[in-house]
Amino acid sequence: MNFQEEYKKIISCIKPDIDAFTGFSAGMFSRDSDIENILLDYLSQPGKLLRPALVFLFTRALGLVPGERHFRLAFCIEMIHNASLVHDDIIDSAPERRGQKTLHTAYDSRFAVIAGDYLLAKAIETVSYIKNTEIIDILSNYIKMLICGETKQYFSRYDALSIEDYIEKSKNKTASLFLAALESAAVLNGSKINCSDFAQNFGITFQIHNDLKNFTDSCLSLSEKTCDDIKNGTYTAPVIFYMKENNLTKINNPNDVLNCPNRAVFEEKTRGLIKSFAYRAIENINCLEDNQYKKAIIDLCNLYTGDRT
Repeated sequence: MNFQEEYKKIISCIKPDIDAFTGFSAGMFSRDSDIENILLDYLSQPGKLLRPALVFLFTRALGLVPGERHFRLAFCIEMIHNASLVHDDIIDSAPERRGQKTLHTAYDSRFAVIAGDYLLAKAIETVSYIKNTEIIDILSNYIKMLICGETKQYFSRYDALSIEDYIEKSKNKTASLFLAALESAAVLNGSKINCSDFAQNFGITFQIHNDLKNFTDSCLSLSEKTCDDIKNGTYTAPVIFYMKENNLTKINNPNDVLNCPNRAVFEEKTRGLIKSFAYRAIENINCLEDNQYKKAIIDLCNLYTGDRT
């Protein structure tokens, strides 16, 4: 099975929750509104819904059943996530996302900015119905963290980052929404279990895995993502390992990295980094009772390491 098939198999234990959430999400938009009609079509090819899946898995692992407030929280997180992708695509001049044209390509950048802002407004509107100030504080804090991560990435372009700098950036840019989702879910669930360490380590795992996939795809000429990142001065883990090994402070030609004869060395170092954070994430949920939902969370971590059988 490929990655996507394996992922679907792992989360099959919460398929009813995912199906119900998908219907709930569609019902949050109206075909009578021009912008919502466009966004409905744009969101008709959702991603893996990983953040909602983790909300449902952690809730089920505690012996609870996800309800409307969980769906509202998950919807809020997904809208923030999608808004950040819309804005990222503008910044990166990305022509496609999930097999379809990006909004700035299908329309223009002005409309895409407005659409991204509208998704943020939908997120705020939806979470307000939960009427929980603690959750609003959590979300506000991690949205700021996400934006600070993006800002730091912008101002550190072309910098020769250390792996420690890269991990810190990943905490802010990517792990922030996992933290927002799971800390808010813990509030809804009335749970005292600390899920923050898991959320942070899993979020870092996710980002490094994504960066490695983009890198290997670029090496196989399946994607231009890594080339574009290098040209724009955004250096990810495998590139940082390459630079360190070759005592470089800047890369002038992306092909020097992609065609490097010993690139397997820094790809393997990146895989080691993924495993390090994934195994930490697994250790972080030792306090959960053993059940099929905890097992699914562990299997998700191992999916990113490639260790799952």
